[in-house]
Amino acid sequence: MQKVRDLLRSKIASASALLLISMTVVNAGNYVYNLIMGRWLGPSLFADLSLIVTLLLIVTFITAPIQMTTARYSAIYTASGDNETLASIRQFIWRIAAGFGIALTISFVVFAPALKNFFHTQSEIPFIIFGAAIPFSLLQGVERGIIQGQTRFKILALSYQLEMWTRLLVSITLVSLGLSVNGAVIGISLSFFFTWLMARLAVKGLFTKQTITKEVRNGIIAFSLPVLLSQLGQILINNSDVILVKRFFDADIAGQYAALALIGRIVFFATWSVVTTMFPIVAQKQKMGEPHGHLLWLSIGIVLAVSTPIVLLTFFIPESIVSVLFGPQYLEVAPLLWLYALATSMYALANVIINYRLSLGKGRETRFAIAAGIAQVLGIILFHKSPTQVVTVQVIVMATLFVSLLFWNYINRSSEETNSIVVETNV
Repeated sequence: MQKVRDLLRSKIASASALLLISMTVVNAGNYVYNLIMGRWLGPSLFADLSLIVTLLLIVTFITAPIQMTTARYSAIYTASGDNETLASIRQFIWRIAAGFGIALTISFVVFAPALKNFFHTQSEIPFIIFGAAIPFSLLQGVERGIIQGQTRFKILALSYQLEMWTRLLVSITLVSLGLSVNGAVIGISLSFFFTWLMARLAVKGLFTKQTITKEVRNGIIAFSLPVLLSQLGQILINNSDVILVKRFFDADIAGQYAALALIGRIVFFATWSVVTTMFPIVAQKQKMGEPHGHLLWLSIGIVLAVSTPIVLLTFFIPESIVSVLFGPQYLEVAPLLWLYALATSMYALANVIINYRLSLGKGRETRFAIAAGIAQVLGIILFHKSPTQVVTVQVIVMATLFVSLLFWNYINRSSEETNSIVVETNV
């Protein structure tokens, strides 16, 4: 019993609670942002803004691996007190992020007219504004990764708050002044800039003329590849169902399903903070040769503690939840809400295991996520007579993914949970 109390008082539990509270506020702010923009801009202009938000999610496919890779190496070299090497790593990743960012900016500026015609938007200017801010989006991933690896979770939580509030307040102000979609996109762009600036100022003392060694560089590249695969699997799992439902069902059902997905994914985003805090702490303990297997089970326990009440609420009062959030016109999908939340819970648990092993430098588990994403796509293509079939496919695939990863971790744990210092060949 004392051991359980110690675990609950541990850094991962307290930091997860802090980030959970912070991200709840952030998600609420983003919901208010979409609600206000949708009402003020109207359907046509809001569709243009939604396209930019979708492009933002695609850019996250690059930003997230940058942050995760930086976080792992920041955790490792913070644990060993080697700020000189950490500074050289930051410089190396910073240059890669800046290069990608500038290339994307040029692409958006050059192809803005073509994008306007292809997506039938009212102007090409939003693409140019958004493109100009992409480098700051990628660079903030570097600085946030350093902060995350140093386990400075209060600063990390504050950076997400700054991003949301800048986006919300600037967009509301500029749209109310008549700048329409351009004003909303300026709000998004400035949120990248100010978040990068804050994170940049928070990262102190990491300047060096030392060049990164070949061994460390190769290790970073090798680690980033499975992280990219993990993000690809996450994109397939979190987005393919909505796209395929839009393809196979009429507009009304597709719209109802989109609302179902938005509510059901609350579980995933509510438990994201657990992975964020676990990742650098496990990497540090591995570097120092300390036991870390218990942190996996603690993280799984926290995810279960958060997701179980949500699934129960969606089971007992689905109509009330759907009515309050989206209105009575979406009530047809209410009976499926608990099943969707259950599928999302299974994926959230699987994601804990994937990120636990990534924090140890083990990347083979990402293949499970890719396989699950492909299985979900194929399953929905084969079984889509009703939304019930679509959701059932996801429950089966996500449960299989979680159980498979549990078994995989079990058969590999003896060689990884050790009290001796682990020296990796890529460090």
